[in-house]
Amino acid sequence: MKKLWMLLVSIVLCFVACDMPATGGNPGEGECSYIMKEHGIMTNFIRIICPFDSICDVKFSFGPVAVPDDYGCVAGFEYKFVQENEIKIVRKNYFHSELNQNTSVDLVLDSNKRASISLIDINNVEKKYDIDLSGIINSYTVRGDSVDVNVMKGCSLSLYECDRETVYGNLILDSRYSFSILEGCKKYYSYDCLWDNQGPLKKDNLDIHAKIYWKQ
Repeated sequence: MKKLWMLLVSIVLCFVACDMPATGGNPGEGECSYIMKEHGIMTNFIRIICPFDSICDVKFSFGPVAVPDDYGCVAGFEYKFVQENEIKIVRKNYFHSELNQNTSVDLVLDSNKRASISLIDINNVEKKYDIDLSGIINSYTVRGDSVDVNVMKGCSLSLYECDRETVYGNLILDSRYSFSILEGCKKYYSYDCLWDNQGPLKKDNLDIHAKIYWKQ
């Protein structure tokens, strides 16, 4: 009976900690039932698939939000999403997945491979993201028997089925990495980036994974 009582007390304390701000802790230590409706620090995700010589499929997924003054817990959220003429509610609830809405949306890119989207919170405050994906989508150039890939800072390149290690943009001097089309590498490569200091407050993070086909 004593153990059952202690378990019930622990559960109650957990819910109180999630619904009310606390102090201390580290980011990402747990999830809670709190739903953020004001802007907070976010980590969002982009997935890109670019077939050879074709239009890329680009999806934006909303990640967790840090609860103010309580970095021992990440929360769900509810915001208004705006992209060009599209307006919808995006909502994430870690405890009730059936309530989730539009946690992943298609990004519309302009001719320069840029996207502009906004999140609007309950106070009608806009958080705008201007995302330039041109350096990823147009990252390679075929030059004779060679493929040159521009590996930007904060990004990495992974080749498959050939004897090449992952290349990190921060570790190469001129950002350009080359491989031969005769080496037997797969016809696509992975291009991964972790960009911090995003959004108007320069506090959000953006995790990008791209699959880029360099030949048919």
